[in-house]
Amino acid sequence: MEITVLERLNKETEELIAVAGVNFLQQPLSYFAQNQSEYLYVESPAFEALKMDAVALEFDEAFEVPMALFGLRYKKSASQKLKEFLKHNLAQGLVSGAMFSGDEGIWEINISLNAMNDYDENQTIEQTLQKLEAFVAQLVQAIEA
Repeated sequence: MEITVLERLNKETEELIAVAGVNFLQQPLSYFAQNQSEYLYVESPAFEALKMDAVALEFDEAFEVPMALFGLRYKKSASQKLKEFLKHNLAQGLVSGAMFSGDEGIWEINISLNAMNDYDENQTIEQTLQKLEAFVAQLVQAIEA
């Protein structure tokens, strides 16, 4: 996967901690549980092709789960297909959701990564991004079907 922007940021202030190199992608996803004050901001042409905004990966301290947050550029009319897909393809009871932002005209998607079927707590950040890309590709197919 080609990455065009990879930045570590402070969750509270959104200040840049560091521009991360591609080697950072080999860190385990658990990095965010151990560094809860930061998140990773990622841009990729692969995300853009799926009508995704940039992805943020972080650890949600309140629910104690790793999260992926991103915008998805579809109209509000995609609501039923989008929510049905998430309902049937994410483990129930875990924190995930989709809300349409009329101001921005995008869906704000939050996915608890451990709700994904192929989640592995030992996976790398790179593997997580690849699985997320595949998941969103299936979501896009469901919306456009």
